[in-house]
Amino acid sequence: MTSALTFCFHDHTVRPSLVAAVRSAMSHNRDAVVRIYCDPESIPRYQPLLPKAHFEDLTQYFDTLQTTRMDIAARRMRAFALHRHGGWYLDAFDTLSLRPLPDVERFTIGEECWDPRRRCAGICASPPGSPFAAAWLTAMKGVPDTQWDHWTDQTLVNRVIDSGRFPVERLPTGRLNWPSESGFVGELRLSEDQVEWLLDNAWVVHYYGRGARGIPYKEMNLTTLRRCRNLDGWLPRLILHYSRGVPETPGPG
Repeated sequence: MTSALTFCFHDHTVRPSLVAAVRSAMSHNRDAVVRIYCDPESIPRYQPLLPKAHFEDLTQYFDTLQTTRMDIAARRMRAFALHRHGGWYLDAFDTLSLRPLPDVERFTIGEECWDPRRRCAGICASPPGSPFAAAWLTAMKGVPDTQWDHWTDQTLVNRVIDSGRFPVERLPTGRLNWPSESGFVGELRLSEDQVEWLLDNAWVVHYYGRGARGIPYKEMNLTTLRRCRNLDGWLPRLILHYSRGVPETPGPG
């Protein structure tokens, strides 16, 4: 079982999906040290809900990460944390863990959409001191802030993989990432066979922008998640299970 879990984000509210991401990972990896790197305003919002996690202010790492933009720092931090601590990085807004995560001997990443050329950086792992994580961080720091976009970190992790310089463990679609373009297109109701497939194959469900009623689950408040649960939504049910105690807040409905 992994010894470390890392989450990195910046936010302006309290998301049930984020609390669910962290709690579900902790519930299946009870001996792992959980580190959360985020904007300073988020620490007092989330720390009471996640008291066993270690929170750190991302702004303290601006010099190390060579940026003063919070969104870029959150992306670069995943490689820095993997190099320093090892273990697993998981996206904070849109992941749910279903089983324990293993220790890894090399950089590990999952493919998406049944395409081995597409590897998603939203969930990945490495041993401490990984030369792959160091190379990925160096590549990210080489991109000026003005040229950075939402996909830069993923483009660069794939570039490092394709360089062939480092051994990489590539996991099949569905082990970590939502099996898009596979018939799993129902964003609310999943068939019993689909749920059974996920429970048999997935370590983590990275559900991206999946949602219902025109709203991604990661943007929903508790009221909207309950409405979706009452329509037999499997993912909303899991999010609600792991986000008990989150305050009621206004949001998309």
